[in-house]
Amino acid sequence: MTSTPRLPNGQPPAEKMPGAKPHKAKKPKKIATPEAAPAKPMETVKPAPVQTKPAPALPVLPKFPMFSVLAFDSAIDSFERSCKVAGQGAQAFNAKFIDMARSNVTSGFDFMASLATAKHPSEAARLQMSYWESCMRTLIGQGRELQMLSADIVTKANEPIRAHLTQSLKAA
Repeated sequence: MTSTPRLPNGQPPAEKMPGAKPHKAKKPKKIATPEAAPAKPMETVKPAPVQTKPAPALPVLPKFPMFSVLAFDSAIDSFERSCKVAGQGAQAFNAKFIDMARSNVTSGFDFMASLATAKHPSEAARLQMSYWESCMRTLIGQGRELQMLSADIVTKANEPIRAHLTQSLKAA
């Protein structure tokens, strides 16, 4: 006699139970692949016709007389001279500003040294008041000095252009 296999709970497998239907495995669905698809002719897309407008006619430029070309060159030269003077002025302004900043920093360190030697709080307050008063006077003077220097730089930088315009207006 053959023995029927049993599940761990002692029951026979489902196929062996009375009234059980045998289990059928499902077949996988077929996936459409390009090789399996019927060949269709590809539709060709025709681009829409491009409507072009004729390019506008360029204006005819008159021939410039030689004096116009020379005037242009002269204007460029005066502008270059003006930029050169302005650059030199900017260097002078920056050097002056750096000297002023160096002087202010030195003054601040001197104040700190004198403040460190103060023996009483009243003496420290007096030193601080005198430092700030001198500092304000110095800053006002430095501001006026930088203002005069920048006005002088602008005047010198504009001189080549002013001379060129004066000469051009006299010639016309």
